[in-house]
Amino acid sequence: MIRISPEDTQWAIAGRAATTALEELARQLPKELQGQGSKVVIGQDGFAALLVFGDLPSERLAKQLLATVTPVYLLDFDDDAPVTLKLDRKKGRVTETNLNKHPAELLEEQGIVAPGYETLKSTVLMVGLVEATPAEAKHALEADGTTLDPRIEFRAHPRGVLIVGDEFGVCPTMVAVKLKRRAYVIFRDPEDGWFKCDVDEPGQESASFSPIRPDPNAVPLDNVLGETTLGGVLRVLEIPGELLGL
Repeated sequence: MIRISPEDTQWAIAGRAATTALEELARQLPKELQGQGSKVVIGQDGFAALLVFGDLPSERLAKQLLATVTPVYLLDFDDDAPVTLKLDRKKGRVTETNLNKHPAELLEEQGIVAPGYETLKSTVLMVGLVEATPAEAKHALEADGTTLDPRIEFRAHPRGVLIVGDEFGVCPTMVAVKLKRRAYVIFRDPEDGWFKCDVDEPGQESASFSPIRPDPNAVPLDNVLGETTLGGVLRVLEIPGELLGL
């Protein structure tokens, strides 16, 4: 059975498309996702989106729209690994570019607020540590056409590279998966003291440590390298506290 929550966008197809074209795509969704399970919304300058509140993204439907509209964006709002995929059609060829941008951010720029993401901007800070060189990390992201946000920094570190300024922690995880390297991604909310440390090991499920609000979508950890406090985790990983507002 398909899980449906109209308050939580699961995926979307967007572009400068007529609403009738998106409504046609909606009619091809599983019956459970028609009606209350999806909706077409209009943004700015002809931009529109089909928002879907359940199931997995359909690349088939995105490419169907690409026959008459270019570019088309296929957006996956997955909590652990959100993806903003840009599909282009040029001279009969289809190219795919994974943008370094959260799906809700792209829609917000076009005047559309996705249900469940009304407050996209947050106070959460992030720093990622990947056991790779800065050059390797950048190359891994750029190799598939990913456009890097100029605000994201790649700093040399004794263990590899620190990735700073990526609000959603997408880059460290992508680098870890592509290079098959270990990564530690730490998030902290200065407003309430919450923090978590995600640990990605090659060939293993993503694991996470958080003493306040554990991540239900990751394998729970009791500690990170023997440490159970934020200060201890930062110390053992040799990460400067000021990167997380300490």
